Amino acid sequence: MKQMFTQAGVSLEESFTSAIIMVMIGLVSILPIAIVNKLFTEESKLHLNQLQATKVTRSQLYWTSIGLAISMGFLGILLSAASLGGTAIATMGDRSSMDIFDFLTASFNLLPAVLFFIGLSALALGWAPKLGKLVYAYLGYAFLINYFGGVLDLPEAFSKTAIQSWFPQMPMEGFDLIVFLTITVISILFIIVGYAGYKRRDMYEG
Repeated sequence: MKQMFTQAGVSLEESFTSAIIMVMIGLVSILPIAIVNKLFTEESKLHLNQLQATKVTRSQLYWTSIGLAISMGFLGILLSAASLGGTAIATMGDRSSMDIFDFLTASFNLLPAVLFFIGLSALALGWAPKLGKLVYAYLGYAFLINYFGGVLDLPEAFSKTAIQSWFPQMPMEGFDLIVFLTITVISILFIIVGYAGYKRRDMYEG
């Protein structure tokens, strides 16, 4: 516990908050991944045949799923940050060195990580839909690397294999706009490439 939550020059409150936010973002990412993967589940069960016989297009199905996934990711982060911050401030009272804005910024700092998981799911959906469930495995792997990395004393290069490791640990560290925008752009590219594959590939029937 001391290795995980105590760092020189940083309050225990800030250190603990950054660790808990990492956990929450991992949990928040599950639903967006599930929403994207659900499209292939419905496809493989032949539930989309009747829809495709109407004016509903593949593009509408794809972008609706992506839109829902992004919306749920955003809402999940907002609710998690607000509930964590509200509880912490109510418990700590005047002893708290943080306000609700600190919790919100620290949480939304990891929004591109959620978008990255959505992008991976979209990429799988478009080109190798049967591999969509592997995104859950990567999510679990990334969570373990980030949560126990301090205890295991892993090399930095190995830790960087988890997407969350690229982001500064707010509120302990400052916001990094370059990393935020870079991961966001990569995630958007994954979604676009996934759409290109989904639009062209044969529908799975099995």
